[in-house]
Amino acid sequence: MPAIGIVLLLAQITCAVHVARTGRNYYWIYIIVFVPVVGMAAYFFAELVPELMQSRAARRAASGMVKALNPGKQLREALRRVEITPTAENKAALAEAYLAAGQAAEARNIYRDALVGIHATDPTMMLGLARAAFAAGDAAETQTVLDQLREANPTYNSPEGHLLYAQSLERQGKTAAALEEYRALAIYYPGQEARCRYGLLLQAAGERTEARRVFEEVRQLVEYGPGHQRRAQRQWYELAKQQLASL
Repeated sequence: MPAIGIVLLLAQITCAVHVARTGRNYYWIYIIVFVPVVGMAAYFFAELVPELMQSRAARRAASGMVKALNPGKQLREALRRVEITPTAENKAALAEAYLAAGQAAEARNIYRDALVGIHATDPTMMLGLARAAFAAGDAAETQTVLDQLREANPTYNSPEGHLLYAQSLERQGKTAAALEEYRALAIYYPGQEARCRYGLLLQAAGERTEARRVFEEVRQLVEYGPGHQRRAQRQWYELAKQQLASL
């Protein structure tokens, strides 16, 4: 057997063993066996690349744990940078440090101070201010800031900002408007959080049939999705199942 054939066979065996050991769908084995090169490439990009991305996320989470063990370090460093060079960027970093430390009111004040001059309509900073306002319990200001962000930056797109906008409407009791935003958001928001929040608000509004449809959609999307998605969306998957059992 030519060397390339041996290498290909070993690669197929390795991929098939990986499928079995990691509990992925066994249809991958058939694809790998019958269309080896294309099948292995598809397996790599559909299953392994997202897993590697998850590993990066895990490393970021570990870094977050280190910060949690020394919660004041990031804040002290950010304060020192602002004292030395009080730029808008350093102030935004300080605001984020306050927000991470659970001091939303301080974060909001810092963001307000940073949003001046040429940075007055910076979309990232405006979104930061909206997040800080929401964390501080001010849903009305959150909506106002996000409306201003959209008006000043009409081409700026942020799923996070859209979700925050829907939540601010919901918290203010603007149910019809919040449902409209959640409905639009559920179409493109990465993951299942937006759909679940949409389903919960539908349920609270008495629209039980539509809520059941949304939660069933979440269940199916997660159950029949790739393994990395099932792991990443477990929280929302469990919530959807709980709500389906109660409807």
